[in-house]
Amino acid sequence: MKKIWAIRKDAEAVSPVIATILMVAITVVLAAVLYVMVLGFGGTSTTTPAATYSKMTATNGQRINIVSITKTDVPWDDIKVQLSDGTNFAEWDTATTDLDGGSALTHNYTTDTLGTLTVCLLVTDIGGNGFVSGTDYFVVYTYGGATGFVAGTTYSAALVYTVTGEKIGTGQTFTT
Repeated sequence: MKKIWAIRKDAEAVSPVIATILMVAITVVLAAVLYVMVLGFGGTSTTTPAATYSKMTATNGQRINIVSITKTDVPWDDIKVQLSDGTNFAEWDTATTDLDGGSALTHNYTTDTLGTLTVCLLVTDIGGNGFVSGTDYFVVYTYGGATGFVAGTTYSAALVYTVTGEKIGTGQTFTT
């Protein structure tokens, strides 16, 4: 018995243009799905890191040591140093470009007013990498004739994470 295969002459295939458009669309959809899977569906949640501090007396002021910090990738650009006497505030915006020299690097920031005092900030990034670490420290000191902070006043020094606007840890208090 002989089989005869019939070839249909009325069958049409998808045109090459339509086939190309379908392949590109499938590729774009697959890329979008992969992108969502890799990066996650929601935005990244931002939490304020925690830190602990210690203090020691410095000339005309206090040296505040950052003992530990929970995030290791916080650039100095995202940090504001705040000093308070309970009523008034002095604040300094720090900058990564001031503190990323490749080795221990210190930067002296401009003066600010805290009540009747003129105060300064000196920041030292021990690693010189532009990131806050558990070995870095900052010094707040009086300037312009004052030989120290007002006796009997309790001061609070802290780092503020500008991304969330919250203090990093509770800060460090000192009374002179």
